[in-house]
This record gives sequence, C-alpha cells and structure tokens, in this order.
Amino acid sequence: MSRTAEQAPLLAQQSRDAQPRYGAAQPEGAAEPGSASEPAPSAHGETDVPFPPLRVLLPLLFTIWVPVFAASLDGTVVATLVGSIASDFEASEQAAWLGSSYLLSVCCFTPIYGRLCDIIGRRRALLTALTFFVTGTFGCGVAQSMGQLIAARGLAGVGGGGLAVVNSTIMSDVIPLRHRGLMQGLTNIIFGLGSGLGGPVGGFANDKLGWRSAFMLQMPILGVALVAALFVPLSPPNQPPKPSPLAGLGWTDKLLLIDGLGSLFLVGTVGSSLISLSLMSAQDLSFSEPVVWGGLVAGAASAVAFVCVELWVARKPILPIPLLLQRTGGSVALANFALAVMSFALLYNFPLWFQAVKLQSASEAGLHLIPNSIGLSVSSVTAGLYMRWRGVYWAYNLVHAGLMLGGSLIVLSFTAGTPEWLTYAGIVPSGVGVSGVLTCTLIALINSVPREDIAVATAMSYLFRTSGQVVGVALSGAILQAKLRTELEKRISGPDAAKTIAAIRHQSSIIPTLPAHERAAAVAAYAVALRWVFGFVAAAALVTLLSCITIENRTLPEHTKSSTDDAEQPADAED
Repeated sequence: MSRTAEQAPLLAQQSRDAQPRYGAAQPEGAAEPGSASEPAPSAHGETDVPFPPLRVLLPLLFTIWVPVFAASLDGTVVATLVGSIASDFEASEQAAWLGSSYLLSVCCFTPIYGRLCDIIGRRRALLTALTFFVTGTFGCGVAQSMGQLIAARGLAGVGGGGLAVVNSTIMSDVIPLRHRGLMQGLTNIIFGLGSGLGGPVGGFANDKLGWRSAFMLQMPILGVALVAALFVPLSPPNQPPKPSPLAGLGWTDKLLLIDGLGSLFLVGTVGSSLISLSLMSAQDLSFSEPVVWGGLVAGAASAVAFVCVELWVARKPILPIPLLLQRTGGSVALANFALAVMSFALLYNFPLWFQAVKLQSASEAGLHLIPNSIGLSVSSVTAGLYMRWRGVYWAYNLVHAGLMLGGSLIVLSFTAGTPEWLTYAGIVPSGVGVSGVLTCTLIALINSVPREDIAVATAMSYLFRTSGQVVGVALSGAILQAKLRTELEKRISGPDAAKTIAAIRHQSSIIPTLPAHERAAAVAAYAVALRWVFGFVAAAALVTLLSCITIENRTLPEHTKSSTDDAEQPADAED
C-alpha cells in the first residue's frame, strides 16, 4: 500500500474550479434550487463513479456492516443490563450515566473523524475508531466499579461515533450516488438487526453467565471487524487517487492539523448543557439553581468559543462554518438536529404512555414499538430505491417529513380511550418519515459538495444527529418531570404527599399498586405531562419539515459504465 494512496481520498478528485463551492451562486440561467419542477445539477457533475463489481463490493460491505452490527448490538445490550449492573455495584443513582457517557462521547468525537479520514486516511481512521470501541467494550467487561464502567462506556463512545462517519465516508467514496441511498437503507437494516438482537443476547448472557459476559461475547465480532479493516481493500479497482496535499507532511504536522481546541469547546458545550438538563430532570433542581443556569451559561459561552475557533483559529476545523452557511448544508444540519430531537424524545417516552397511562407491563409497552421498527427499515430501503430510479430526492424527502409531522400529531392525540389498533399504527408514519428523511438528507448533503469535502460533510451531518439525540432525551426528560411534578402536586395532598409524588415520578411501575384515588391521580398527571412531551415532539417534527423545504433540489449524477471491472486492481489504488 503506497503512503500517498493511504492518505488521499479514495476517488480521483475533480477539479475544484469546475465545481460549485460552499455558498456559490448558481450559474446565470440555471434553475433555482428548491424548485420541485426543475432540479439543479449535482455538485459532482453529470457523471459519477462506476458501480463496483461484486467481488469488490461484497468484502467492502462486510467490512462496513460488521462494525455497524456490533455497535448497534452493543447499544441494546447495555440498555438490557443497566438494572443488573446498578444492583451489582449498588449504584442505581449513577445508572443513567451508562447511556449518557456514551452519547456524550459520540456527540463530541463524531466530527473529528471527518477530518481524520482526510488527514490519516480512511483505513487508519476506521482502525482508530475500532480500537477505541474495542478497548472501551473490553473495559466494561473487566470494570470493578461503576465509575470505571462509566469511563469505559465513554471510551467506547469515542470509537462508536467514528464508526458511523468513517463507514459512511468509505461507502460514499465507492458507491455511485444514485445507489448510495439504497446501500444506506441496507445498512440501516443491519443496524436494526443488531439492535433487535442486543436485548435477547444481553438478557441471556446476564441470566446464564453474568452481565460481564455480555461485553466479552462481543469480542469475537469486534475481532473479525478489526481483521477485515486491516486487510480488505477499501477502494474500487482502477480508481487510483491523486496525491494528497498532506502527503509531504510528517506525522507530527498531521496531528497538529487535528482541531483539538475546537473539540475541547465542543465537549464543554454539550457536556455542560447535558449536565444541567440532567440535574433538572433527575435531581429535581429548578432552573433558578445556580448549578443549573450556570451550566447552561457555561455551555452557551463554550458554544460561542467553539464557533470562533472554527472560524479563525483551526487550520482544519471539525465543523467548517462556510459549509453550515451554505443553503443545503445549513438546512440539512437543522433538519438532522430537529429530527434526532423528535425521534429520540418519542422513542424514550412513547412506551411510558402505555406503562403509566394504560397500566401495561414493560414488555407489552415495548410491543408497540415493533411496527415503528419495521417502518424504519422498509422506508430506508424504499427511499434508496426511489433515488436510484428517479435520480431526485427533494419532493420525496418533503413527503416523508410530512409523515413525521403527521405521526407526531397522531401520538399527540392519544387519550386513555384511544383504540388499541391506533396505538400500534399511530407511530408508524413517524418511523417511515424519520428513516426516509435521514436517507434523503444525507444524499442531498453529499450531492451538494465537491467530492473532496464528502468526509467532513458526513461528519457534520452525524454531529447534528448525535447532538439532537442528546438534547432530545435530556430536554424531553426535563419537560416530563417538571410538568409531572406540577400535575401531581395539584392532585395529591396529605402528610406523605411529597414521598408519594417522588416515588411516582421516579418509578412509574408502582402506579398499579397505589390506592385507587392516588392511582387515578398518577395516571391523569402522566397523561398531561406526556402530552406536553408529545407536543414538543410535534414541534421538532415541524422544524424538520420547514428545514427540508429549503434544501436545494438537485439531480443525482449518472454513474459511469466501467468496462474494466475484471481488470486487476493497481497497487497504488489500495486504500
């Protein structure tokens, strides 16, 4: 493998002079982007790369999909083990940080990998992400305290965020854009398969061998992923890359290009805000408490510093502000953020409706998410098929954003008397919409930037997704707890009211065991509080729809026909 090839983008770069730059004006006489009737041309030109032959594509997809499966499996495995881990370490009050530490790391380190792909090459970036993820997962299996386990989950998150960005970048390098959405849909199915198996695998391992075994059982899968990342070619045949501008730099100079200061301020922004929101929802602190508003102020100050660093200090910013100010770049970023807020707030609170209002068991409540999961998987594939067939995405994306909003409004209309069939079917439009919008907006973003900027654009997309996930969970939790406390205080009184209210707020499973009048009060309070949360979800869906309207309407390039698919791969085309 040549040093130059390892450091360069996988595909030959097109001339920068022939491609529109961030925020570039349309050529005179061109159709206005955003017009549904006359889409503008792709930023990649009229033709795209050849579709790789199966002998190249299948090993490449295996290399991408094994880490995707492992990361999705890990997420639901941990969710299943939270109770057992908290009991083992006698640290239930810290259990929420098992998820928060991972999400925080993913959010903060995701954008770094976009630049790493360009600075050290795709393969080394993938190996870096895998190394962090494997080390963190192994650390979870051998942790001797809750603090060690939380730290290990944070370390795994450093790699987990990179896996999504690097794998998506590699796929964008070798798959024509017209087929890229379909491949993303198939990747989402692999992700869904891992998520679906994680719960049963984690529960079985915990019951038979203890919770530590659930982490250790992931090691063989991750070992296969490491071997594949080391040896499988990550570039298509007959597509030797041009020399990288960084090829003459030493490792010290390359590492200095990494935006460490920007990353630090990003951690401060997300971390301070997350801690403040968590204190409001989990510790019953009000906004007037200095530790709460102080954390939010610190987060805001860190955000301002982050923007300043990205504009004027960083040599290779992890979030190029010009890309964010470009029409499609900014629209996709806002759409992805709002969509993630909406989908995670709904995902975390939808089952609670059935447990706290309909008084169903946790397993019965979970069944209501199955139709949503099916809709997510099917919609992602159909979005890819549509884009491959028609070569456009703007109107299709808008329809799915509308489905998101429609599904959110259906859930908002739920009452205790809602028909059972509607409680299963009502969330499906949201799932279909979320998956379709995620697929279309990623393709829209990639299609709007020159090929050499795909890695950093992809990282930006995932940054806003992960930020939205963190905000969606934290803010919906704060809304739920604030409104729930108010409603319970209206309905429950007496000498033990404070104790009863605290128990109801933090353990919804006790509601069926309460005396009749307290049970009725708790159900009514949860119904009101969750309706506020679902209203917040619908507002986020509306923001997503409005953002999708302003995305540029561009055609996808036709991929070229390769007449040399069976030719030997040149040595310098190795990744």
